[in-house]
Amino acid sequence: MTTANPLPDLVITADAHVGEPEALRKRLPERFRARLPELTVDADGNLVFKVNGKVVEGPPERKPTAEDLLREFRSDPSQGTDLERRLHDMAIEGVDGQVIFPNIGLGCSMGDEDVEYYQAWACAHNDLVWDLFKPFQHRFKPAGLIPIDDIDVAVAEAERCIERGFCTLFLPAVVPWQPYWMSVYEPLWSFAEEAGVPLNFHVFSGNLALRNDFASAGDLNQDRYEKARRAVKEDDDGEELLSTVLGLAAGMSPIVNLTGAGVLERHPNLRFVVTESECGWLAWLLQAMDQMQERRYIAMRKLSLRASEYFKRQGAITISDDPVALNNVELTGSDCLIWGNDYPHDEGTFPHSRRPIEEIRKRLGPEDAHKVLCGNAARLFGFDLDYLAANRGEVGHHRH
Repeated sequence: MTTANPLPDLVITADAHVGEPEALRKRLPERFRARLPELTVDADGNLVFKVNGKVVEGPPERKPTAEDLLREFRSDPSQGTDLERRLHDMAIEGVDGQVIFPNIGLGCSMGDEDVEYYQAWACAHNDLVWDLFKPFQHRFKPAGLIPIDDIDVAVAEAERCIERGFCTLFLPAVVPWQPYWMSVYEPLWSFAEEAGVPLNFHVFSGNLALRNDFASAGDLNQDRYEKARRAVKEDDDGEELLSTVLGLAAGMSPIVNLTGAGVLERHPNLRFVVTESECGWLAWLLQAMDQMQERRYIAMRKLSLRASEYFKRQGAITISDDPVALNNVELTGSDCLIWGNDYPHDEGTFPHSRRPIEEIRKRLGPEDAHKVLCGNAARLFGFDLDYLAANRGEVGHHRH
């Protein structure tokens, strides 16, 4: 709930992460345990990624700095499950609440493992984070991880999460073998709308969002499909600029899919959030949808509203340090913007979020800054701002 008295100094990050500790592996059925990816740290503090006990991604070319060691759980063996450490890190930046997503688990439902494995992973993750954060759900709100291959199973897991009290449902950003314009998702859209809980499309999840490409997998013949798989396995040099920048741009995909397929028109009370994508591109995307809706009228699906109006009515998106998005607030409005620091990832703003937070306050003024920094998160995810304001002492002894 929001508060009658504006509290512009409260800050909620709508994009934080928790890792996959050994406690998660133990919750999986035994036949799946060895397949759960493992993130370890070498003697220098470099991350080492293993699958089935084999290293698939070794250390980078340079050693991590002291500041690097604060990020990516490099110096946190608990993988973010030590709540005292989380509170300490929140206090460094003056953060009062978090919406929490998985870490490696962003790749759950990527598509290179069998359906039952992803379903078991999602169930185990949801059990773990609920048990961990439930006593502190006024401050920590984990997203329910939803496997999407079988929609009946997806809805059942969504129901289980909502019955427990999860505040949002996390879906992959891009699912090329079952895109979000397909009617198979209607039961999931209907359930989320009726439950009043927003869907959350966190980028760097799903499939093609991780592979640097804007591509149509369904239009590949078998030879080209196999060639693409070989390229990924044999020639992928791990170019991070391609992966990260185009990974951010993948946030456009669910917006256009849900709008163009008429999902938002059929489900006017469905709410959704695109997370960790920044949104300097949002004003252009809304303009482009409106223009194409008007110009390509022969084959275009007829919608009762302008395409941009559906997003402004039902959508939201997170920003961390995006001056272009702040420049475009006159076009997008501030009701759709939510701040997130991507704790504790390298591409996020932790531990230096106080600068972009103050920039938001400076550029937007008290009312709009309050919306972006805490008000919109409270409205969408159920944070009680009065409680957070009255109980800052819970992190106060850590505050800087």
